[in-house]
Amino acid sequence: MASVAPRISLGRVFFEPLRGPILLAAGIVVWLAGAAYCHLYQSLLTGEAAGPWTGSFLWSALAVVPWFALFEWSKQPQGMEAARRPLLLVTLVLSIAAASIALEYLIDFCVGDVTDRLALLVMRRLPAIGVTILLIALARKAVLRRAPAPVAIDLTALAEALDWVEAADNYIELHSKGKVTLRRMTMRDAERALAGCGFIRIHRRYLVNGTKVSGVLGSNGDRVVRMAGGIELPVGRSFAANLPRNA
Repeated sequence: MASVAPRISLGRVFFEPLRGPILLAAGIVVWLAGAAYCHLYQSLLTGEAAGPWTGSFLWSALAVVPWFALFEWSKQPQGMEAARRPLLLVTLVLSIAAASIALEYLIDFCVGDVTDRLALLVMRRLPAIGVTILLIALARKAVLRRAPAPVAIDLTALAEALDWVEAADNYIELHSKGKVTLRRMTMRDAERALAGCGFIRIHRRYLVNGTKVSGVLGSNGDRVVRMAGGIELPVGRSFAANLPRNA
């Protein structure tokens, strides 16, 4: 009987972190594609042949490759933590864009060819920025939907320091003293692991440490749990019975 080859998901491969020769090859492809884009852009802008490719290759290295590097970094554990914070992600994007434009200005100044205006430099980077942000969002969504690893995570050792646990598809976010850590585990498994540690399920998305609850506000469907740090988390109607009777 002929064996059936396993099906490979292109999306899964694309959103997995690249390493080694594959990462290098992908970087070269992106670099060449960026150079081709720059060359074509110059031709359309001037209506003439764009001339030597040297400038296009240099521009791609400054204005396209950094966004590829950001996308690849966003698939690493540290990058995933940063990508979930919009303010930090925007800061990274602006910093990379500013550094890229500054380097291009410096090189143009050194060769005596400072002709591009700032608005034009920004506009030429917008497609790469837009594609990068879209890919980062899609990569995060794909990672969060990935099935959890079969290896169990011992949450009991972390229970005392945790404030609450928040669901994120097939991952959980561990909140502790203002810091958030992503772990590959379902909310159901987290609830089971922390069952004997004083944690209370208050919502389909939230599992709170009972010792860190400072109060319960509202009534019926408007109830919220106030944590020790002042953060308020909603209480689902189907989970209201889990609250202490005096709450």
